[in-house]
Amino acid sequence: MLNIELENKKIEVPDGTTYYELATQYEKETGRKPYLVKASDIAKELRRHVKHDEKIEFLFYDSDVVKDAYARTAIFLFLKSIYDAFGGKLDGGLKFRIGNSYYFEIEDGNITYEKITEIKKIFDSCVDNALVIGKTSYPKLDAMKIFEEKKMEDVRLLFQYNYRPVINLRNIDSYVKYINGTLLRDTSYLKYYDIRKYRNGALLVLPESDDDTLVTYKEPGDKFFNIHNISVNWAKQLKINTVGKLNEEISLGNFNDLVIMTESFQDKQIADVAAKIQQSGKRFVFVAGPSSSGKTSFSHRLMYHLKALELIPHPIACDDFFKERVETPKLPNGEYDFETINSIDIDLLNDTLNRLLNGEEVFLPKFDFDVGTKIFSKKPFKIDKNDVIILEGIHCLNPMLTPDISVDEIFRVYISALTEVSIDNANRIATSDLRLIRRLVRDARTRNTNPKVTLKRWKDVRVGEENNIFPFQEEADVLFNSALIYEFSVLKIKALPMLYKLSEDAEVGETAKRLIKMLNYFLGVDTDIIPKHSLIREFIGGGALDVG
Repeated sequence: MLNIELENKKIEVPDGTTYYELATQYEKETGRKPYLVKASDIAKELRRHVKHDEKIEFLFYDSDVVKDAYARTAIFLFLKSIYDAFGGKLDGGLKFRIGNSYYFEIEDGNITYEKITEIKKIFDSCVDNALVIGKTSYPKLDAMKIFEEKKMEDVRLLFQYNYRPVINLRNIDSYVKYINGTLLRDTSYLKYYDIRKYRNGALLVLPESDDDTLVTYKEPGDKFFNIHNISVNWAKQLKINTVGKLNEEISLGNFNDLVIMTESFQDKQIADVAAKIQQSGKRFVFVAGPSSSGKTSFSHRLMYHLKALELIPHPIACDDFFKERVETPKLPNGEYDFETINSIDIDLLNDTLNRLLNGEEVFLPKFDFDVGTKIFSKKPFKIDKNDVIILEGIHCLNPMLTPDISVDEIFRVYISALTEVSIDNANRIATSDLRLIRRLVRDARTRNTNPKVTLKRWKDVRVGEENNIFPFQEEADVLFNSALIYEFSVLKIKALPMLYKLSEDAEVGETAKRLIKMLNYFLGVDTDIIPKHSLIREFIGGGALDVG
């Protein structure tokens, strides 16, 4: 018999008991269905066996790790359904995520409405039949042969440049994939989803809130979809759209060419934004985006391009218009809420911008975060006909920020870091993970922030983004992707030492391990070759732009 602690109760169970058996009994008693368990502070699949002296608790859909496992498993089943619907002749591919939807396409083809109906029928049948998701471990050489036989070239390349003596493959019936991460026990757990025809492909829509039965479809914004699609397609055209292909370019000594090409492509995009601003004739440029999207470096790069067009840019930080500390709203826990738009002195900001438009002089504020007050410049400031104000901040696309300014006066730019590189057609790399790693590296370097604090705060940062930034991204005149194809290989060198130290931490260890696993897929590179003006310099340091 095994002694365990289950949901704070000490019990005995027979040797060989699985977590699934415990979960099944729990569901009979409570009517609530666990998806995973947390055992010894690690999230585990229900198929695994209980160990002696373990402390076990059940995980439900209100857990982020369960949401990730649900999505991973649904993607796996959806790919199988596409494969079966096309008679095993075409394999689908996950391109990217938009909100609670995942966008799939097939190679050189179109997923028709008729095929959507067939895919959904196959998916439903698998859910009804509760197909157990298998796991088989292979020595690396045997796994590489399987990858060749099944034409899984992206995965073969991935492990060609990654030391892994044993590789685990997952299967639903005879459909086999490499899946990066935890999965649910069987397909019966995927009852709640939606499938929609979209563009040339299909959207798999999953529960977004903590309620696993609530599936809400939101039409993807055209602007956000297009910028993501353009970025992924560009990487695909270069044949560097997966980690394995990127690693191969690095191993062949082509990294220098890749950096020059990527930076040139991004520089052209910034030049195009500058040209559109000039053509618009607008005096205000508002730049918004989520944390670590590269807003500051983008704004500085944009200024140089505007100067080349004989415009005179002036950067202003929205944060300098914070309310006095005594007026700052607070969170329920008593901490100051700097993420809400109500923390901004909107009256002062609007008055300042209107006076500038009218050709008047103003005295600009600089917010002293240590003291919590605005300090006004003693030097007056005004703008002439060729001057452009660049206002940067997380709320800059929210119309509530500038109710007294005509929209005809504002050119809005939304910036984010949308990863072009994936592991393969079944395993994407979350854009939020790229931004988290950027923030981890930057905050440790410039703000002396403990890496653990960065990881702990990230969930709250993401909530703020969902409320204050993402709802307004379609309001932008231009969307800009700041991600660089090669940057994980650069960030890896800086981030891994910090993450290794946190890998056994009770609070953030699970996140640290997940990021370590992902970063270790990439070959590391020397940062000396990165241009001094590159956006990535804002995070790794050594840049020529004054961005901290």
